[in-house]
Amino acid sequence: MPVAEIALTETRLWAWSANTHTDLTPSVVPTGDGRSLVVGEPLAPPSIAVSPVQLVTADRIAYDPGMPTPEEALSAVFGHTLAQLRIPTPCERLIVVHPTEWDPHRLTVLESAARRHSGHVTLETIAVRAVAAGRRLRDVRTVVLEFGPLSTTASTVVPAEGGPRLEYCEHEPVLAAAEIAAGDDGRAGFDALLERLLHGGQVSSVLVVGRTDAGFLERIGSVVADRCGNAELVVVAGTDLVRVPRTDPGGHRPALPPAAAETEWLQPLRERAAATRPPRSRTPLYLAAAAVLVVAVLVAAGIGIARISGGGSDAVAAAPSTTPGPDGGDTDTAPAPGPVTFGALRLTIPDGWRIKDSPAGSERLELVPETGLRARIIVTQQPVTSDVGYERIAADLEAQIARRPAGSVSAIRRDVVFAGRPGLAYSEHPEDGSTVDWHVIVEHSIQISIGCQYRTGGQDSITPICEDLANSLDVSR
Repeated sequence: MPVAEIALTETRLWAWSANTHTDLTPSVVPTGDGRSLVVGEPLAPPSIAVSPVQLVTADRIAYDPGMPTPEEALSAVFGHTLAQLRIPTPCERLIVVHPTEWDPHRLTVLESAARRHSGHVTLETIAVRAVAAGRRLRDVRTVVLEFGPLSTTASTVVPAEGGPRLEYCEHEPVLAAAEIAAGDDGRAGFDALLERLLHGGQVSSVLVVGRTDAGFLERIGSVVADRCGNAELVVVAGTDLVRVPRTDPGGHRPALPPAAAETEWLQPLRERAAATRPPRSRTPLYLAAAAVLVVAVLVAAGIGIARISGGGSDAVAAAPSTTPGPDGGDTDTAPAPGPVTFGALRLTIPDGWRIKDSPAGSERLELVPETGLRARIIVTQQPVTSDVGYERIAADLEAQIARRPAGSVSAIRRDVVFAGRPGLAYSEHPEDGSTVDWHVIVEHSIQISIGCQYRTGGQDSITPICEDLANSLDVSR
């Protein structure tokens, strides 16, 4: 199912698909006969190109003889972009990331233009997407700064149950980045903008979208320090607003299986801590450990994971596993000084974690901490046929969940982005009182499940480690 993501500003467009990625100027200029529009010309003399993103509130764009509407011009930009992404129109789904300050009228024009190319259009603000791209999902409050050619927008984003949520947005239409960099008046205007936005509220981080010049960052950094205290200043590149696939042969995505009982993952902690060696070097070794952990969790937990048979096109739900988990005395596999290969997966073990021993040929891998953190990571993998998509896998998982005790497994959540990758997600609640957050991803006909198991209050500690592991994941064909 072809899916495209487009991040749009007044002067730049970044786009991603499973085929490729591109970035271009979102401009239009009429052809010689005036019957169509050329996209991507520079927005500088001698070119007469204009940005329909800047003119989105206009009635018409003054190009004779056609006088196109902003909607028609934006549609031309989207059509050209999809062609660059090698996606036929209409595509299955089109996600458009837009300037945060846009009002309902602008959004209506944007959505109408996008719907000419897809029946399923999702609009998302740059501020919310930047928080996800910058991996600040658990910050108390994040400030996101967007600088246009003539304007500045500052927004706050806070965590919410359904994902990051836009809290407030302040827009200064006559405060350009050049003015902020040039003199005290511009700096004072930027300071006033932040003051109106924050009202003294606590800030964990400040994200600057699309600006990397050191001089400008230093200039605004002093204002940010005054208004936001010790908040970290982070740059989010425009290309990070959309997912850019890797170019190596493997794919990389995570999937989710079931958790293990307390007898397997909580009781041996003291013995495990006493037997483990001091932490090794900080070389990432997350992936192998994660794979081992997934195996153990799946075996120990009584929950079956949806499995797709590699021998046919039908999706087949695996029978629930009743194999008891180890009861202690587990031996750890000494991690190699680099990425670890586990079946079709290649991954890096997090610092301070280790791989539990797993049977030869096992499709599961389990990671446990070397010291007292009560948590573990489980990674499983299984082949799927090329015609199996997320809806098929979700249906299998839902059928298995329906057979589980009420409340032991949450509903399947679709289109969940984990470590920059889209997939399925759900949570499992074993009888020992722990929680396992499962993320399921399919790549190169491999279904991967990553389970992050923790005790109450431990989610903030384990989730970033799971995300780091998922980021290190490669899938070989």
